[in-house]
Amino acid sequence: MNYFLRIGAAIFFGGFLVYVLRLVSKGKMLLKYSLLWILMCMAALLCDLFPQLIFYCSTAIGFVNPANFLFLGAIVLLLAISLSLSVAVSRHVLAIKSLTQRIALLEKELENRLDYYD
Repeated sequence: MNYFLRIGAAIFFGGFLVYVLRLVSKGKMLLKYSLLWILMCMAALLCDLFPQLIFYCSTAIGFVNPANFLFLGAIVLLLAISLSLSVAVSRHVLAIKSLTQRIALLEKELENRLDYYD
């Protein structure tokens, strides 16, 4: 791979890693949601710094072309991130539903008490 392209990729993924870490430190992103992004950046930097590792792993697993190995790794990582976010959204939907029901019960109880005193 071209050295300029490798340097550009290293700068991009290093900057992205710093950005994610800053989001965590400022409290705009929870650490548990940032771990997969941090893992992705670290893996990309590792592959960029040691491209021989990609060739070794891809031939050991049986891939003919190392690019196919990288695409598979990227797809798996993006699926893991999507699944993680889907679980978080599902949990929040259930929590919102429960809170809505509790508010409705409290409003009904308050309405009953106000009717009792009228």
